[in-house]
Formats: sequence, structure tokens, C-alpha cells
Amino acid sequence: MSRSLRRRRTASAAAAPLSAFDDACRSLARRRLTEAEIRLRLSRRHPETEIKAAIRKLRDYRYLDDDALIADYARDRLLHSPRSAELIESELERRGIESDHFRRVLEAEFPDYDEREVARRALKQHSRVILSGSKKAMPQAQRERALRFLRSRGFSYEVMLEVWEEFRQQKKMVEDSPLC
Repeated sequence: MSRSLRRRRTASAAAAPLSAFDDACRSLARRRLTEAEIRLRLSRRHPETEIKAAIRKLRDYRYLDDDALIADYARDRLLHSPRSAELIESELERRGIESDHFRRVLEAEFPDYDEREVARRALKQHSRVILSGSKKAMPQAQRERALRFLRSRGFSYEVMLEVWEEFRQQKKMVEDSPLC
């Protein structure tokens, strides 16, 4: 960066400090954030009264909507990178979303959520890696890979075993069919 550009940035930043609302808008322009994340970022530079006013204004303009963020985040995780609701909940808790809030939105947005179906989809998407190696790869190694993968996606042991057995049975039926 050239010196003149650095001086201009420094001079303009010193001349006009951003309001809490402007600061929040800048943060939201980069990434969608929860209310808790915005509060934390603003608390470093602004007094609490300005933060409350900025949060209220952000909600009025619908720039800040935790319910929509939860629904979109869960939808993205369930469709594109299948994982359990417990893991999604844990990820959102780290971002400041309360567990009860997440559960309410999940039940409202995904009334027919089925953890076993999500685990089946995750295993199917990852099956090439699980079955990698020779056709007669050790079944125990495949089982361990599958269970480790499902565990990394937050599924319970009961669900993991059930989905693995279904997957194994389907694989066995395909191998035993006369068309193979």
C-alpha cells in the first residue's frame, strides 16, 4: 500500500468516527452475523446506548434477523453438508444463538426433520471415500470409516449403527445382483 493511500485512510478514519449503526452495517456487509456477534463487535468501540439504538435500527431495516439466519444456516447445512441438528445447534451456540431459540426455529422451518434420513444422505454422499480401495476391502475398515465420518457430522451412535447397517445391506444387494 502506498504512503499516500495509507495517509488518506488514516486521515479519513480519524476525521469522522463511524456511528454504531454504520459500524454494524460494515460488519454485516462482509458476513451475515447474529445479534450477539454484532453486540460483541460494537461493544469494543461504542457505548451501550448507541449499541441498543443500532440494534433496534438494524432490526427495523431487517438487516438483522436471527430467525432467518438460523433457518438459512440450518437449511444450508442440512442440504449441502448433511449433519445432525445437535451439531448445527452447537455451531450456532458458538455464534451466540440460544439452544431453545434454535429448536423453535428448526421445528417451525423443518417440521418433518428426520435425523436418520439426514445421516443416510450424508453417508451416501460420502460413500465413495468410505468404499475406497479394492472391491474386497476389509468390511471392518469400511465400517470404521463410515462411523467416524457420521460421528464427525454429529450423529448419535444409535443412528450411526442403524444407517450403516442399511447402507451395508443395500451394498450387499447390489453386489449380489446378477447384473453386476
